[in-house]
Amino acid sequence: MQNCGADEWIRESNRRALLERIRQESPVSRVQLAQELHLSKSTVTDNITPLLREGIVQEVGVGLSQSLGGRPPVLLKLNGAYSYIVAIELGFRAPLFALADLEGRILHRLTLSVSEHASYADRLKAVCGKIDELLQRGGIGRDRLAVIALASPGAYSRHEGGYLLNPEFEDWDFSHLREDLAGCFETEVMMINDVKAATLGELHQGAAKGFRNIIYLSCGVGVGAGIVLNGRLYSGTSGSAGEIARVPIPGISNPLRTRVEMNALLQKIRTQAPEETRRALRKPAERLNFEDVVRLWRAGDPFTRSCIRDIAVALGKMAAALVSVLNSERVVFGGEYLVFQTQILDILRGILLQEAFDPVPVVGSSLGKDAALQGLLSLSCEAILDRLAAST
Repeated sequence: MQNCGADEWIRESNRRALLERIRQESPVSRVQLAQELHLSKSTVTDNITPLLREGIVQEVGVGLSQSLGGRPPVLLKLNGAYSYIVAIELGFRAPLFALADLEGRILHRLTLSVSEHASYADRLKAVCGKIDELLQRGGIGRDRLAVIALASPGAYSRHEGGYLLNPEFEDWDFSHLREDLAGCFETEVMMINDVKAATLGELHQGAAKGFRNIIYLSCGVGVGAGIVLNGRLYSGTSGSAGEIARVPIPGISNPLRTRVEMNALLQKIRTQAPEETRRALRKPAERLNFEDVVRLWRAGDPFTRSCIRDIAVALGKMAAALVSVLNSERVVFGGEYLVFQTQILDILRGILLQEAFDPVPVVGSSLGKDAALQGLLSLSCEAILDRLAAST
């Protein structure tokens, strides 16, 4: 009996490795799979056959023969239409919904407008309606929806028994949203912090692709870090790894959020801006919004530029401390402040060069606003492939 269990574990592990390699390198031949995964040709064939039979994998033409006069290899790819994913980013902008197939290709996008006074029941109804609208646009039945994945500001804490919300999101009641969506659509519902989702997006599809130890530093409305160690997202004991907002800034002592988050930036400009900046603003300072700050910055306003410099210094000191502790390979900067990257990145690089034990490159996000969405799709695809490897 023990041998049977071990054999099944090996078969499941092989199927999972094959599915992942097909997802990453599609289209790919059986010979390539055998060589890259160090499996025998018979093992590859034995595992691929049921995947083809179930329609999870497809044959899609032939490749180039590896020997003169040899038979060209048949190429394999995931069947994107086998199952589908709905990814939802409940961020500080209008909630974004996307429908994607098993290959992670986004087929449709929608946004949701919800009144700030809407009850939880109304919000749930709106979310369910938007998911159904996505499925209808794709001509897809609910039975083919494999995963609903949500990203939101806040931290998941196992010690607290659930999601610790950003105060601005209390009306969403995430502790019930996950359960209610699972009941409504009878499918798996996954939930992850938005910064961690963006970290996964950059790791698999963006500026950190090909690296195994990275820090994703996000700043804007909120501030947080995503940590990848040995190719895997690190969440920590209670799920709150990377929650740096309340950490004192090295050498400054104030909590990071009080120096860098958007509310602090807006308040500083509203209350401390000199006459030159107020004239350039062309509106009462109390009506200042983030778009105004971006406009002032692009126009080269000295005070606004100095505010962004101060933010970059605080972030740089935090990044240098994280890099020194974690010995990362790369820092990726993202979030709403990515718009200031031409100023911020140079300052981050300079501080890491001076203060990090082993300085590393600092780059801007290559996915921008889509980072969290792409992370949700990667997370969902992995969950689906885990399930298929265990059940096929």
